[in-house]
Amino acid sequence: GEADLQARYLRFDHFTFLKESESRYDFSVRLWKKARGSQIALFPNLNAKDEVWRQLFQDVRFRRALSIAVNRAEINQVIYYGLAKESQDTLLPESPLYTDAYRTAWAAFDINRANALLDKIGLTKRDDEGLRLLKDGRPAVITVETAGESTEQTDVLELVRDSWRKVGLKLLTKPSQREVFRQRIYSGDTIMSVWSGISNGIATAMMSPNEFSPSSKLQFQWPRWGHYIQTGGTSGEAPTLKPAQQLVTLNRDWQAAKTIETKTKIWHKILNLHAENVFVIGLINSAKQPIVISNKLRNIPKEGVYNWHPGAYFGIYRPATFWLTGGKGEK
Repeated sequence: GEADLQARYLRFDHFTFLKESESRYDFSVRLWKKARGSQIALFPNLNAKDEVWRQLFQDVRFRRALSIAVNRAEINQVIYYGLAKESQDTLLPESPLYTDAYRTAWAAFDINRANALLDKIGLTKRDDEGLRLLKDGRPAVITVETAGESTEQTDVLELVRDSWRKVGLKLLTKPSQREVFRQRIYSGDTIMSVWSGISNGIATAMMSPNEFSPSSKLQFQWPRWGHYIQTGGTSGEAPTLKPAQQLVTLNRDWQAAKTIETKTKIWHKILNLHAENVFVIGLINSAKQPIVISNKLRNIPKEGVYNWHPGAYFGIYRPATFWLTGGKGEK
């Protein structure tokens, strides 16, 4: 009860405890909507050092199989009490660029289809435990690395582990400190990581589509390709997959476009290409953010969007217009 306004470091799984504490500490709890493309997403590293895993992750059939082998409805019910939305890592309905097809692309839980895709790739041999064998004879064990900061991620990964086991894949987790986590991804030592999805899930046609194409070394699905584009080819590696190359070209076309109509068309091409190729495996979006508000604080919206870009979290709601009852000048 010592803070008048707090959201940072609060998670959805704190909500019940916070609600129970409202009367005791004289505050109210509201649930605002997060605007990330995915609350939690899996990032297969298309630039992994391990040649076998790199080839698999660069095969769209493998990425699609991983995606449809995730039971998003279960994650939504168990972790978010059904208050979030099952979705790929894409724009939210609040964006004028949203279409339902982007949200649902390769997101429907289908174990039979996932198994069929993995068989077509050639992963037909299994060990005594039922795990598929890679082409070099190793069991298909996917180590998902985390920054070790979120029990929410850990809980979600346990559910993903259970469903992937049904298609002959084993999931292990490996936590590390954030800087080490990022360095391992860029170096290619990490084959898959977990993080949040795109930061701006409510983009308009006039906003940059950088997050959907190689553009930064901090993009965990293609860090070296992103660094190559970011540095103008002086660092990293040039994208080798045709769809990734197309995304780079489309991003440049968007930058050169003069009208909103042209930018809109390019945005939709980017979103469709990104959705069909499942470069990132989004799980859930439209998750809720608990906001703790002192009962003395006024002019806070009952409903809101909690997001850094755009919005600056509370900034979009003009904190200079918030006030405390009993403050200076108030009768």
